[in-house]
Amino acid sequence: MAASAPARTGAPTVLGPPPRHRPRAALAVVLLVLGCLLAPPALAAGWARAELTDTARYTATTAPLSRDPAVQRNMVTAITDGVMRRVDLSPLVDSVPPAQRPAVRERFTHGVRDFVATQIRGVVTSRGFPTLWNRVNGTTHASLVTALSSSGERTVQLDLQPVVDRARARLVHTVPAGARLIQRVHVSGTTLTLLRSDEVAEVRGPYAAVRTLGRLLPVAAGLCLAAGLLLAPRRRRALVGTGLGCAVGGALLLAVVAGARGYALDVLPQSVTPATGAAVFDTLTASARTAGLLLGAAGLVAALAAWLPGVLAGRLRARRGLRAR
Repeated sequence: MAASAPARTGAPTVLGPPPRHRPRAALAVVLLVLGCLLAPPALAAGWARAELTDTARYTATTAPLSRDPAVQRNMVTAITDGVMRRVDLSPLVDSVPPAQRPAVRERFTHGVRDFVATQIRGVVTSRGFPTLWNRVNGTTHASLVTALSSSGERTVQLDLQPVVDRARARLVHTVPAGARLIQRVHVSGTTLTLLRSDEVAEVRGPYAAVRTLGRLLPVAAGLCLAAGLLLAPRRRRALVGTGLGCAVGGALLLAVVAGARGYALDVLPQSVTPATGAAVFDTLTASARTAGLLLGAAGLVAALAAWLPGVLAGRLRARRGLRAR
């Protein structure tokens, strides 16, 4: 009688890390998940901190807006409105009989407004306007940083008087008759209030949080990801999961920016046109969108780079096994 075949013995197939590595693997998973969760808010906080606290960076970011047609049109309207609120037409109207003054005032108001808008448009579309734009923007952002970083009641205003002064100088230089009009029409203190004192007080808390989180969150996310990858017993598998998590985080950041864009355009003040709001928002958030795209692309590349060699190695081993038979 033939002897029966001996039973197969041996260690069972291990589906997970060895028992002694399980605490280390669990800690690595926690760190990697935490790093993937922190990556999108870390990028957002870093972007907000850079744009809110660095006047030079903010000025460089918003510099292209000086050539945007929608922004130029909105600025001409806003400055013209500000000028007209401070135009004193009394010297022109008082010289006519009282019965004719309402009609004369209305006619002069329309004429002066068209005249002022033409001069402001000439300044805003001139070759030298970007330099003036950067100066006005830089001064306004510096006052914003000062107001948010200090205590007390402060109002943040956009001082448009330099643009008005440039238009005044241009008018005197190009239209000699305009000099007589300027002498009879007084315009000064052309400003737009961006934040009232009560609004500044409300924003100080979030501003301080952004300054702190913008510095801490990127470091925390980077340390979590690095430590998790170093602790992972199966580093290739950990890198695949981390890459996919970062790719999802990048897509999530892009979705949040898109949602914030829609909300920002819905709550625009009446003085800002939708086209201007869209141009400003897209310019300010360009670096945040780029960061989201880079995070997603880097995650996918890392996951693919870790996954593909394992697949190729497995197929190569399978082919060698078939040849050995």
